[in-house]
Amino acid sequence: MENLNEELLAVWLKLSSVVNNERIVSTIPYNEAHVCNLLYRQRQESPDTYLTATDLCGKTRILKSQMNKVLASLERRGMIERFPAKDDRRKAYIRLKEENLGQFEAVHARSIALVDQAIARLGEEAAVQALGLLNRIADYIDESLTDPKQSGRGHSLPR
Repeated sequence: MENLNEELLAVWLKLSSVVNNERIVSTIPYNEAHVCNLLYRQRQESPDTYLTATDLCGKTRILKSQMNKVLASLERRGMIERFPAKDDRRKAYIRLKEENLGQFEAVHARSIALVDQAIARLGEEAAVQALGLLNRIADYIDESLTDPKQSGRGHSLPR
């Protein structure tokens, strides 16, 4: 296909716009929903393991200054709490607050329902293939952005 790179970029941006701008997570800002989702998944997968702000920055690629704003907003609304690590008081862990977990679960359920509809329309096999491809693309681009030899930083880019 001619211009495959342009078409793939256009679809990637379209998907990003749908998720971010169409407000799939309409009751809270996108970055807050992203952070809550990471905390929620961590809670589901490993209930006794907690994330730090640094962990969240690494997973979201949000700058530390912006992450502090996101976390402060979530704290003000009673969605999360920070608490010191037992082994290192300089480190603060973050978790969803149990008493307000239902607020996030309602947002999450709406998002999951939309994804379930997409899976139903695509078919499970195609959805699994899409998941694999999207993960591979995201991993490759992430590696390229963090590896100066691959990203072209410090070198002239091809024309």
